Amino acid sequence: MREIGIEQLDDMARGAGILGTGGGGDPYVGKLLAREAIRRHGPVTLYDIDEVPADATVVPVSSMGAPTVLLEKLPAGTEELAALRALEAVIGRPATHIVPIEIGGVNSMIPVAAAAQAGLPLVDGDAMGRAFPEAQMVLPTLIGVSNTPMALADDKGNTLVLDAVSNHWAERIARAACVQMGCQISSADTVLRGDQLADGLVPATLTLAEDLGRAVRRARAAHTDPVAAATSTLGGVRLFTGKVVDVERRMVTAASRSAQYSPRSTV
Repeated sequence: MREIGIEQLDDMARGAGILGTGGGGDPYVGKLLAREAIRRHGPVTLYDIDEVPADATVVPVSSMGAPTVLLEKLPAGTEELAALRALEAVIGRPATHIVPIEIGGVNSMIPVAAAAQAGLPLVDGDAMGRAFPEAQMVLPTLIGVSNTPMALADDKGNTLVLDAVSNHWAERIARAACVQMGCQISSADTVLRGDQLADGLVPATLTLAEDLGRAVRRARAAHTDPVAAATSTLGGVRLFTGKVVDVERRMVTAASRSAQYSPRSTV
């Protein structure tokens, strides 16, 4: 158990951007939300998976939509807590812990903001170990955990709670709702018990993101190779070296699975 303060956010966001492996969106806006939430409400307590009680109610809180929209239409900062409260009203009990649904990109930071706003501890882990394009593509699905009821909230104050016959159908319905709600919303879903975390989460990924971001920052400060620092931290291998000459980001329909850039898929 330890605390996450403002001073940890830069390294954590930098590492999460790398762990997103090209997806999940830029953590920058999420970092701003987390920083403001911690400034207002104080540091967030981070628990290891094995420190969470078996009967805990652990709720992933995340962003859903398109990163291009997130950069142009900033969140109001109320969406995360609104989604959480809507979900709690439906399940009939309060959340005891918040957890990231994915560690890659912006959704590494959104749960930090939600935990600070709600005054709840955060679990050190996530359901994927990187960024993912669709809501059902997580470990909880593999162990039989439903991602509904799923509560969605937008920047205008609208909330929606959906129940679906499968995790895949929840993804399809939520994606359509996301488009109508402005292409950038918050979601609270995939409620886990504490005794499901060992099988339903990748452990210690927030700590990994912070360690990775710190290693890259120190390498840059020392004018050494940040790629070498990253591969050393992750136990990876450098396959090739090249230069990015152009990045294309575009909005496509959810059916166009070949071009997905967003946290929780592209709309």
